[in-house]
Amino acid sequence: MKKIVISYICLSVFFFSHCFAKATQGTLDQIIAIVNDDVVTTSELNHALSLIKMQFAQQHMGLPPDDVLHKQILDQLINKRLQLQTAKQVGVDISDADIDRAVQNIASQNHMTVKEVYQRINHDGMSTADYRNEMHDQMLLQKLQQQEVINRITITPDEVNNFMRSKIWQNNNAKEYHLEDILIPTSDTPSSDEISTAKRRAQMVMTKLRQGANFRAIAQSESGDDVRALKGGDLGWRKLPEIPSAFAEHVVQLQPKEIAGPIQTSNGFHIIRLVDARATQSKQAAPDKKQVENLLLQRKFEEAVQNWVSKLRSQAFINTHTDTMTS
Repeated sequence: MKKIVISYICLSVFFFSHCFAKATQGTLDQIIAIVNDDVVTTSELNHALSLIKMQFAQQHMGLPPDDVLHKQILDQLINKRLQLQTAKQVGVDISDADIDRAVQNIASQNHMTVKEVYQRINHDGMSTADYRNEMHDQMLLQKLQQQEVINRITITPDEVNNFMRSKIWQNNNAKEYHLEDILIPTSDTPSSDEISTAKRRAQMVMTKLRQGANFRAIAQSESGDDVRALKGGDLGWRKLPEIPSAFAEHVVQLQPKEIAGPIQTSNGFHIIRLVDARATQSKQAAPDKKQVENLLLQRKFEEAVQNWVSKLRSQAFINTHTDTMTS
């Protein structure tokens, strides 16, 4: 049951369908952003805000001020629009049969029938049609990212072998790290002025943190990572191969609660905080090469998706009307 609820929340928060906007048309349905030849309306934003507030309340997590929250959610909506537009351009689509199979998988994983899944979704306040629309969009973006990003990533045997022979891995392969990250982003092809500006901003953030500012609160207000910013930049627990390569040498030298940065990468400047470190529950005498390969692939994929979305944004016409934002 927990998996169904999580799936529903994730779909509701991150993949907003047009049906909600239509359901709340009226004085709220104003254009808040133009994204190429598409728009985002205030009704969509307000619906998204209500869902994220409900989710955070259920998880007893604090939210940033409304203006910061609005900006982060609007960025999520814009990024979704750009990806859906790209999917249409390259001919990526999801059929009803694909959705049927996905719902059946959710039902099987939770030892339920499809009918019971829909009953649970309806009980939580979402119609069957809306849920299927949300599922369609989520699956479409996953399929698009598979085609446009992950299929272009390779991990060679030499990369795996070199990583596993490195001192940093040999000395830390039995550990996991809980990290938080603040990203001060740059565009896909930043100018020297843009890089300098982003670096100065990152240094100002570092100064605030060293003076005692709360890392999670700063991440919520300052981070350009639209996926994790609202959760305080939380990257969760990760093995070393999952940690971005630019972070790894810093992470293994940090003590819990310490910060490092700014660290420059292809998508901007990062400030990281080690929340905690722990030994893995099962130590392997000989680390599995296939597991390391998959972890390295996941690391590359996350970095590539961030760069890809940044490129979509830099090539798009985006005009936001922040004066129409409502709480």
